[in-house]
Amino acid sequence: MILRSVFLFVTYCFICNNSFAQNAEVQLLERINLDLPKLNSVKKYEQANQHTKAMSELLIQYRSKNNNYLRVSKKDVSYIKLHYKKDVEKTIKVADEVLNHYFIFRYDWDMEKTNIPHQFKKEIDWTAIPNGDEEWCYMLNRHRFWIDLGKAYLLTGNEKYARGFVQQVSHWIDNNPLENRLKKLSWRRIEAGIRCENWIKAFEYVKNSKHVTPEFLAKFLNSLYQHGEYLNSSFSNFSKTSNWGVLEFQGLYNLAQFLTEFKIAPQWQKDALDKLSTCIALQVQEDGTQWEQSPMYHNEVFHCFMNVNLIAQQNKFELPDLLVEKTKAMAYANVQWQKPNYHQPLLGDSDDTDTRGLLTLASYLFTDPVLKSRAFNDFDYETLFLLGREEAGNYKKMNAVSPEFLSTYQKSSGDFYMRTSWNKDATYTSLHLKKLGCGHGHDNLLHLTLFANGRDYLVDGGRYSYVDNYWRETFKSSKSHNTLGVDNLSNSIYSDSWTNKYEARSQGVYVSSEASFDYGEAENTAYKRLADPVSMKRRVLFLKESNVWLIFDSFSGKQSHTYSQYFNFPNKDVAIEDGGLITTYKEGNLKIQPIKELEIKLTDEWWSPEYNLKQENKRAELFKKTTGFTSFISALYFPEQTNLKYERTPVYNRNDVLLSDKDVEAVTVSFDDKEYTLMVVHNSPAPASHFFKVKGQMLSGEVVLIEKTNKKIKRYIIKD
Repeated sequence: MILRSVFLFVTYCFICNNSFAQNAEVQLLERINLDLPKLNSVKKYEQANQHTKAMSELLIQYRSKNNNYLRVSKKDVSYIKLHYKKDVEKTIKVADEVLNHYFIFRYDWDMEKTNIPHQFKKEIDWTAIPNGDEEWCYMLNRHRFWIDLGKAYLLTGNEKYARGFVQQVSHWIDNNPLENRLKKLSWRRIEAGIRCENWIKAFEYVKNSKHVTPEFLAKFLNSLYQHGEYLNSSFSNFSKTSNWGVLEFQGLYNLAQFLTEFKIAPQWQKDALDKLSTCIALQVQEDGTQWEQSPMYHNEVFHCFMNVNLIAQQNKFELPDLLVEKTKAMAYANVQWQKPNYHQPLLGDSDDTDTRGLLTLASYLFTDPVLKSRAFNDFDYETLFLLGREEAGNYKKMNAVSPEFLSTYQKSSGDFYMRTSWNKDATYTSLHLKKLGCGHGHDNLLHLTLFANGRDYLVDGGRYSYVDNYWRETFKSSKSHNTLGVDNLSNSIYSDSWTNKYEARSQGVYVSSEASFDYGEAENTAYKRLADPVSMKRRVLFLKESNVWLIFDSFSGKQSHTYSQYFNFPNKDVAIEDGGLITTYKEGNLKIQPIKELEIKLTDEWWSPEYNLKQENKRAELFKKTTGFTSFISALYFPEQTNLKYERTPVYNRNDVLLSDKDVEAVTVSFDDKEYTLMVVHNSPAPASHFFKVKGQMLSGEVVLIEKTNKKIKRYIIKD
């Protein structure tokens, strides 16, 4: 009796499962345009109500159709294993971990990397938040790791990887219905958009496996259709103006190009391109930067728009000019801010990531030798899979030409990038002069970074976490940036992970660039909110030929305040010396020398080169408590390279009357056979008194540089 009951139950389950599969097939076939000539055999079986045979024919079509992304095959495996050995080993390692439900997110462009692995003992819980950070759950549901299952299958031919892909995709679909309760976890719109790309890429690797059955194809394509309907159901103002919209509708564009047999595909393509055009017009500024002021998210958006350009080129489809031109502008923004080690800066919510892979694809897409000069000489591992060996050969033949420009002011975003050359040993400085970014922007007005001699000297604190707690506030704060402060107060007033109660703002942004120097200035109005308002201004002069920086920081209030400069280092290799600071490396040390007397303290702090990673470092605070106007004048230089001498220089009016420091100051630095005097007017004594005498020279202007070399004198009126 018991055996009979078990038999009946198993039979019932089989019938139900078979019925469910048949319903899925019918539902899918109703969505397909069976009038397409290539689908004649599918249509024939469907009209005969032979749904399973119709699905088998459809699977043949999906196996034979051209890939959108995968451009290598089994015949290339030996070449890949020979030339990309470490990458192949990493792929196999990740794929094996994923099969064992072991997850750690370490791809270069993972938006939220992890360093602590998590392994599910049994089945995967797609809503898990093992460390209290929801970003972990979001990363899990982007499914980037399934591409490694596909690569491992191509590279080894081992069916376990294809089987694992099919099983995990099926498990996700079965356990993640599109319900409101999941729209803040596994079904957030941004994840839905991202995984469309990742599912399609992974499928292209495994589509010929015996484990990809007609039944699985029906489940897979129906779920992708559901993703498309979901993504195209809304286009909020938030999506229009944030990276979310690009990630969402790049997903829809991917679906339109992959599900070309679907009746809805042409409409999805039109809708996706319309919405992506809206996004790129609103979000990508005239200088090519994505407005959220985070290179990390700029590059996630850039990646999406490059995919759109890539697929269009593969399919010989002409995109709207706007999508092409602004994608290329985003590539050039990467070149402009790229550090000598090819990494992006840690501006806002960003990681210290190498940009050459992105620029390799961009230089290929736009056949641009300037972009290639800042990219890899040969295809990197990821680009090879996207474009194939033949195009790798063509790319190798492409010339690389260094940019004609060096220093660049990105006017729309307000970031000034100064450099001495395009060589690896170049000196590079960034100066953040304007704040636009909201949630992904930090409290970093007037923030300065410095990279030289192949290393970072002054760094941005990074982001570390999005969890609304002490660490999020700490890493976003002005003290974690190389900027200025008053009375130990932050520039902006933190509210939560994504908003501030009060936003610091800049005014009076001004830059000037010459062959021998760069200059930038702005005022931070943050402390005008105080009962006794304080004006705060930074002026930076970079003498490029000698690697010397002069920084004039000025503060003005009526009552007593403590004024501070902050400098953040990437480690603890720094000491107080001779009334200033010096790094303590074996060679190539940076000196930060105040030219006016200040107090200095060093504290143990943290900085974060990537999400979920914090490292011990030192922060220096140079400060002074005073009443009324005061200024800090600092010289930064490399004493092993430059025997710098410095002195404050008196400034007189045209009647030879000595002027007050609160009105105008000058400093002279000399080394080798060169002497530079920088004069800065803080407050013109009277509208008609705009002539000054410095070092025997009569000058006019607000910021003036006198260069003396071998008794030859040259004057630069930097700001009149």
